[in-house]
Amino acid sequence: MPFVVAEGALLDRIFDNTYPIWSEGLSRAAYGQWNRAQLKTPWGSGHLQRFALLDEQDNLLASAKRYRHAVRLDGREGWMAGIGAVFTPEAQRGRGHATRLIEILIEQERNDGALLAGLFSEIGTRFYERLGFRTVPLDEVTITVRRQGGSPAMLVRSGVERDLSDLAALHASRTAAVRFALRRDPSLIHYALSKKRLLAGLGPPGLRQVEFFVTDEGASAVAYVILSENANGWT
Repeated sequence: MPFVVAEGALLDRIFDNTYPIWSEGLSRAAYGQWNRAQLKTPWGSGHLQRFALLDEQDNLLASAKRYRHAVRLDGREGWMAGIGAVFTPEAQRGRGHATRLIEILIEQERNDGALLAGLFSEIGTRFYERLGFRTVPLDEVTITVRRQGGSPAMLVRSGVERDLSDLAALHASRTAAVRFALRRDPSLIHYALSKKRLLAGLGPPGLRQVEFFVTDEGASAVAYVILSENANGWT
């Protein structure tokens, strides 16, 4: 079975199949623009690719994204193979194609020197646990913000690109003592912010909004927040 980098017309076939699941309220054309634009960002162009498994007639059997994230694990610096958006067309399901694609990706990344692999999934864990992955627990907190009168407790301003180096340094300091951490350099923070802004900009007017704020201490940004608003509220 051919295992290939997904480009050109093959990317469009993948987008046609995955659009009903991951459209995020975008039109089909905007969904394609959003995904292609991520591949062209400074970070995405060097760290993000899509791969596909095809049959001998070039029919799509399975597809996935592959990220390469800089990480630190138990004092070792290197990179993690991040696998996401694993998809099998409905007519091809139940035949092990997604499993085969993940196994090929993991073997390729191991041979290229990855420290570990991480898989990002929205479905149940049992399928991926059979492949050796373990669930990483996440904490999510819901807060209620009440408007207060008077001046704010601290001054905030809109974040700009020159702040990204400060935010990367802040992240490095906060994660210095942990066993495992993604190393968020300015280009990765820029990618994450650009992905949200592109999603908001390509969607229907009023569907979502993105705000990026920082607060300063001296001449450096020392805290930041990225706010995404849609019909369900703020994240």
